[in-house]
Amino acid sequence: MKFWNDLDGSTFFNQVFTTPVAISTIELFTVNIDNSRPTIILEFDISELPDAPPIKWKRSEFNTCRIGLNCGGISDLKIKNIPTKEKLNVTISQNKNLFTIHASNEESLIEFTTKLPLLCGPSVYMNDKSPEAT
Repeated sequence: MKFWNDLDGSTFFNQVFTTPVAISTIELFTVNIDNSRPTIILEFDISELPDAPPIKWKRSEFNTCRIGLNCGGISDLKIKNIPTKEKLNVTISQNKNLFTIHASNEESLIEFTTKLPLLCGPSVYMNDKSPEAT
């Protein structure tokens, strides 16, 4: 899978992004795991901004777009060195009716198989992207 636009749940996403948005690098915000279902929800920022935002969004200044993946029926979950402040490279591959979600950088990894990857969002907000004072 190459584009966020291709995932189930991307109806609103496709309204605010008029061109395909490549699945690539993310800034991970949260990871939620519900062991009773089993479900994993990833929330993250992407570098692209909506090119056709709703009027309400146009009135507010924003510089960051957040989306998420709500994945049901997960298996083979691997997590290494999370949380991380470093960006993760994401790939989503499909083999018949199963999807493999892989997000990693040199130090960290999140990988699992899911039957139901559902795109959540997008939402936008103003992010102070200045480097942190040390």
